[in-house]
Amino acid sequence: MKKIILTAAAVILALGLGVAGLLMYAWHEYEMPQIVGDTVENESSDPEEITRKWFSQYFEQFDGWVVPYHYHVVNARITGMETLNDLGRPYIQIDYEVYTPVGARGIVRELELMETETRRLYTGQMVLSWETDGEDVYRIADKMTPVQYQILTPEFQKERQEPQTEHFEMKTDEPMTYYIRDGVLYVTYDSGESFVEVPDGYERICSQGNGTYNELLPYNSYVITEEFTGFVAGHSLLYSMDRGETWKESRIRQSGYAANPFLSVTDSGYYVTMAVDRSLGSDYYATCYSEDLENWTSIALPDAFCTNLTCSFWTKDGKGYYAKGEEMMVTLDGGETFQDIVLPEAEELTERLGFDPFDTVEKMYEEDGILYVVVGQGDDGDYMKDGKLAEALYQSEDGVDFSFVEEIADDTPEQAG
Repeated sequence: MKKIILTAAAVILALGLGVAGLLMYAWHEYEMPQIVGDTVENESSDPEEITRKWFSQYFEQFDGWVVPYHYHVVNARITGMETLNDLGRPYIQIDYEVYTPVGARGIVRELELMETETRRLYTGQMVLSWETDGEDVYRIADKMTPVQYQILTPEFQKERQEPQTEHFEMKTDEPMTYYIRDGVLYVTYDSGESFVEVPDGYERICSQGNGTYNELLPYNSYVITEEFTGFVAGHSLLYSMDRGETWKESRIRQSGYAANPFLSVTDSGYYVTMAVDRSLGSDYYATCYSEDLENWTSIALPDAFCTNLTCSFWTKDGKGYYAKGEEMMVTLDGGETFQDIVLPEAEELTERLGFDPFDTVEKMYEEDGILYVVVGQGDDGDYMKDGKLAEALYQSEDGVDFSFVEEIADDTPEQAG
């Protein structure tokens, strides 16, 4: 008897192991039923009716011993359905719920389901299009998310192709700066505690001529101090000398172009560098100087440095700097002569990365008698520091010889939500 019992136990164990092995093999070979290409028979050609029948049949497949446990579905139901007609043929958007066993990670992942406050209850969305595949047989021709469908619509594509105005938060770490809100340009002299409107400033200073507005003004394109506040507005200078209580306009030239301008205030006067011509995709710049904000004279620039400037800055004592990419020149005599400025590489960084990522002079400023230059990475930069694009900071005491100071994080304001 004992032998019979042992034999029976061995047989049961072997059968159990065999079933387990077969089950493990079936689960290992399991493939998630595909949606695109799946078919359903239906007498009606109504897309919504076809979709409801397919949905029911599709989710019936997630039951049975051959389906891995983490792909099981207890119940699935449609909670909403909408016919979309933006792409020339009907698409059906389904909103649905799926109730799963504990640990059904596979089905949640594959269908990109979202958790709800109810345990084991998930929600999902999909957009389907149908095509005929014989008499009373319909095949799913396409599947996408509602967002993907929206991107394909003509309305979205038109909006995507049209230039858009980007909006930015105010930089409250600067006590004297500008701020744009609801199509109005303001200046503040107290980090945003109070604002002064620049009359007609948004239209005159930010307009790009293509229906959009530049709300991120280049750093060296404006000056905001208690003694003088100024913006280049077209071919004029819009300025105030009393903290924005009154504004005046000074005509610089008869014409100009909507390329980045540059404005500097020195001990002797005012310098404005602006685009005065455009040809074959290049903007050609000129610099004008005024002592009294009434009369302006031109300063000749070297031919190599009159197009597509990325920065221009004049120091308090009258040194003038022009940059195009990483190339720089300076005039120490008011524009009579120019000489090259060479910024040294950040050697330790270059050795670590294998290249120097900094190739575009973006802004200059003076502080406590020291001249600083910030060099960024241009439009294709991707070297990050503290989660932001990194920039290189240089300094000079004599305005000619510069040394690398440190890497800094790009301080471009965050886009407004």
